[in-house]
Amino acid sequence: KDVHRAASAFNTEKLLWLNQHYIKISDPAHIAHHLSWHMGRLGVDPAQGPDLVEVVKALRERAKTLVEMAQAATFFYRDFESYDEKAAAKHLTSEVSEALSGLHGGLATLTPWSPEAIHQLITDIAGKHGLSMGKLAQPLRVAVTGKAASPPIDVTVHLLGREVTLQRLRDALAHIRAAG
Repeated sequence: KDVHRAASAFNTEKLLWLNQHYIKISDPAHIAHHLSWHMGRLGVDPAQGPDLVEVVKALRERAKTLVEMAQAATFFYRDFESYDEKAAAKHLTSEVSEALSGLHGGLATLTPWSPEAIHQLITDIAGKHGLSMGKLAQPLRVAVTGKAASPPIDVTVHLLGREVTLQRLRDALAHIRAAG
């Protein structure tokens, strides 16, 4: 008598929302422990890059599942094969090449290597070239991640590290020159 006759319903959207909620509020170390397994399934060794706990902190606001988070985190641990075509066509243009080159020079000598210092440098270089923060941050994002979406760019660059960031900027500048 206490059971409804209507069929039960399974709401996958609600389940994903709930999963994302728990990813956001759980201890990042706990999430990193479980994420490590998913990274391994993608052929990524999280010991060969930034601290996985810090990557979890950067990605947890957007990831709905650990599988999604692992896929989003791969660019931190290995080079991407190609740029997202639409993102590259829109953001890696000759109009920003001089600013990206200036950013490369600034990042090469930046001390300390912190999100705050990186943010300030991006702001300064953008202003020097008459660009808004977003007009330089988005090309930088595409240059270092290969796509148009990532955690905040200062955090992303900080986690990638100086050498990886500089190499990916050089690659992006070469891409812009080749695109002519």
